[in-house]
Amino acid sequence: MAQGEGLVQREASAALRAGSLERLQRGFERLVEAESTSRGWDPRDTMINMTPFIDCARRLGHDPAVVFGPAALTGAEWFRETFEAFVRRSDITLAAFGWSIVETPEGPAYHFAWPDP
Repeated sequence: MAQGEGLVQREASAALRAGSLERLQRGFERLVEAESTSRGWDPRDTMINMTPFIDCARRLGHDPAVVFGPAALTGAEWFRETFEAFVRRSDITLAAFGWSIVETPEGPAYHFAWPDP
């Protein structure tokens, strides 16, 4: 399970349902803060946690590097470096990083679950 999974699901899902870039950016700011202050960070977990935010930004018609760049700059150095390298990748898909979108009574939601081996 990715560290911060609950925060990611809650924030990215709410932004997706509302179609709100502002809500998405606020959620990403919370992720930056949580990741930058966590102990025992792992850039792989950080990439997993960023994936729904990047996906949602694209679904809303925005460039994730542009809309999240300012918030990423407020993070720890390792977070900034991870963000800069990851956000420019062309192979970022929900499935590749263990995520999917599921329908819930509240509307679409990001769901994390690694595929069965």
